[in-house]
Amino acid sequence: MSKPRADRRKFLSQIAGAAAATVAAPYVITSARAAGQQLVFAGFGGAYQEGQHKALFEPFEKQTGIKIVETTGVDLAKLRAQVESGHVEWDFVSLPDRLRYAAVRDGLLIPLDYSVIDARKIIPALVTPYAVGGVTIPMLMAYSTKHYTNPAKAPRTWMDFWNINGFPGQRGMYNGAVYSLEFALIADGVPKDKLYPLDLDRAFKSLDKIKSRVIWWSQMSQPGPMLQSGEIDITPSVRAITAMLTGEPLAVSYEGAALTFEAWVVPKGTKNSANAMKFINFALQPRQQAELTKYIAFGPTNSDAQPLVDPKVRPYLSSNPINAAQGFLLSGDYWGANLATVTQRWNEWRLS
Repeated sequence: MSKPRADRRKFLSQIAGAAAATVAAPYVITSARAAGQQLVFAGFGGAYQEGQHKALFEPFEKQTGIKIVETTGVDLAKLRAQVESGHVEWDFVSLPDRLRYAAVRDGLLIPLDYSVIDARKIIPALVTPYAVGGVTIPMLMAYSTKHYTNPAKAPRTWMDFWNINGFPGQRGMYNGAVYSLEFALIADGVPKDKLYPLDLDRAFKSLDKIKSRVIWWSQMSQPGPMLQSGEIDITPSVRAITAMLTGEPLAVSYEGAALTFEAWVVPKGTKNSANAMKFINFALQPRQQAELTKYIAFGPTNSDAQPLVDPKVRPYLSSNPINAAQGFLLSGDYWGANLATVTQRWNEWRLS
């Protein structure tokens, strides 16, 4: 079983080390152009995939001649069906850490070729035999500054989020067990470094306190429009920083944020693994990772990318050690082993 080689403390120390790194020499692709070849990518769509297209896919095609055909709908059941049938449609995938564990366990991926992929400057915890981290992502608290007009009296913690009388406003929450249970436990007083294994009874009891006061959303792109329209005033979000940096009346708090990552992986059975490895190597280079932050404010995993990021953006990224220290590392290993059973309990709780 492949899993990240670091606990929360090591992960945070590695982020701090990455932030202090210097810029490496520009990266140059030396392989011959491969006109007429293509790769199929499976992602999550929305602004994130649009950013991947502009920052990664277009320049890769320009420099190599290898065209990337994009699709959406990443799902382990789809990947499993492809691998088991022998008809693998996806050549590489951006896979969340919470799905990585099960994908490796079930034999759906092939080992990455680190003779092609240069991962020496990638945060060590995110370099594993079957997956390598492409971005770090925070699920953090976001709130409308139109509603909470006084920064000194704005909510900052999950305890504040749960305190509806002290911080009135319409709550939004992700309709899923991942993230929601962790936030419920933190709101109930569980220390960030003592979350796993999750105390499910305590988490659901905590959620009972606000269940009737929440508007639930299910897609990561939904909180932004809901905040902008005034349908909700405060919510967890993974994309609020990007919206805030474009001028939306939002603010965020990293206190108790869930830090996770998405990794590049290659499905078992693809006939284009060699070119997939070339793309992953390209996508991990510092200039490409820094370019991606222009479109989506996710943290680079390459230490040499940090100095290349716009100084206005850099302080808000999850790869900033000050931000990372306020959050916790979401356990992909816990969720990989428990996602199905906990999700069943979550669905039953939502319907009750």
